[in-house]
Amino acid sequence: MDMKHIFKAIITLAAATTLASCTKGFENINKDQYGVSDEQMAQDGLALGGMFQQLERSVIIFRDGTYLDSDYQIMYNLCAETWCGYMAPTLSDGHNAGWDVNDGWHRRMFTVKYEYGMGGYQDFEKEALELNMVNELALAKVLKVATMHQVADYYGPIAYSHFGELTNLYDPLDEVYAQFLSELDESIAILEKVAASGSKLLEDYDLVYGGDTAAWVRFANSLRLRLAMRIRYADAALARTEAEKSIASPFGVIVANSGNAVMSGVGHHPIYEINTNFNDADTQLGASLEVYLNGYNDPRMFKYAKPASDGKLHGVRPGIAPSTWTNYKNTANKVSAPNASIYNICWLNAAEVAFLRAEGALLGWSMGGTAKEFYEEGIKLSFEEWGVEGAASYLANTTAVPAAYKDNVGRAHANAPSTVTIAWNEALSEEKKLEKIGTQKWLALFPNSCEAWAEYRRLHYPVLITPANNFSNGVVNTDQGIRRVPYPVSEQSDNAAGYASGVEALGGNDNAGTRLWWDQKPFNN
Repeated sequence: MDMKHIFKAIITLAAATTLASCTKGFENINKDQYGVSDEQMAQDGLALGGMFQQLERSVIIFRDGTYLDSDYQIMYNLCAETWCGYMAPTLSDGHNAGWDVNDGWHRRMFTVKYEYGMGGYQDFEKEALELNMVNELALAKVLKVATMHQVADYYGPIAYSHFGELTNLYDPLDEVYAQFLSELDESIAILEKVAASGSKLLEDYDLVYGGDTAAWVRFANSLRLRLAMRIRYADAALARTEAEKSIASPFGVIVANSGNAVMSGVGHHPIYEINTNFNDADTQLGASLEVYLNGYNDPRMFKYAKPASDGKLHGVRPGIAPSTWTNYKNTANKVSAPNASIYNICWLNAAEVAFLRAEGALLGWSMGGTAKEFYEEGIKLSFEEWGVEGAASYLANTTAVPAAYKDNVGRAHANAPSTVTIAWNEALSEEKKLEKIGTQKWLALFPNSCEAWAEYRRLHYPVLITPANNFSNGVVNTDQGIRRVPYPVSEQSDNAAGYASGVEALGGNDNAGTRLWWDQKPFNN
């Protein structure tokens, strides 16, 4: 059955909903992105190329003629971007920042990724199989995993192996991850042969690597390393096998910023639109990011955000009372706006890979170097990516710690969240070293919030500033934060059997306080 029929009720409901504040046009999702007929699309591989670009654009949504920057806002900015501490929404009508999750917002990752990502993949797969384009299909499968692991990391069990059937039953999350890793294994084996021959794939359509198959293999290996590390507290043996397999590949992983997976032709990052043109700035720098950047006197601080009127960096604490939100708008010039005009849409960068390897090396896995080497390399790569100097002195700093949060607008002050320092110290415990890795990785992932939020939940690092108010009515533990996103309410009626299978596989209540399968690290280490 065609996927668009399966999710017709979901998309119709999404299109009918109008949210407050900046929500005008959020659900405008049915535009013709190509502007050509089916006949024209069939000529010279344009159909397949167009589908491939759709798959690339589905990894991180931006304004592309089908979706809008406001779709990004709902999917990322009001969810992961807020919960990982990067940004704080300055909306008077929502409490996502205070953990009272809004179905009108949290469902969007679900509806868009299935419609655009999984639906697009099924269309591509059908066309590629008819044309016997096995290599291109392997590449598309990598993009499917890159897109859908975000959905799994938001919600938990999802419809994956049964997607497209009459009843979309959900797979348990461990099985979803096993399929992700299996699909990456299969695709990498195919793409390595193509890369070894020097051939390119979909060169005229590829918006990331220009058809460079070797670069795609390195990305796929790096993605496999990311997902392997994600499950290390849940299935250590599988995690190690898949991680070491990625490093041992003839093409290896991404090791230089020239290999970062960055979308071209974007125009601007959605955060720019959200902050600049949505209701006098709908998002500002988060308090957690501020205290780490300020405490470390981090040279990246004014790349990430703009100084307030006093020339300093000032963030917004999540969970501010709704009656005070308007005071934190950028027009007050007392808080820092994101410096989004220079942001790229980056799926995965070399710095992240270095920190993944640092964690693996810390565990004794074969990563090709030591934890210290990869930790320091990750920081150097991030500095280089953002075009700042001073990595050597930063790495040598043994005293700087995160700062206390001093609210520059109101009274939502907070103590410093941690005492973690920068310089590597072999005398520290494994857990203290892991906090260094997790903290610096979080700084280097910016603004890739989906990944940052997943890693924060997995590692519990960095330690974040808690919301000023917890509006969850006891559902979410104040110190542990939101652990997952509830399924869209519409699933309970539109896919009742699937929804029931998902809740059963989740093993807990369908709310924001239930931990996912891979989220197994004990608290209070």
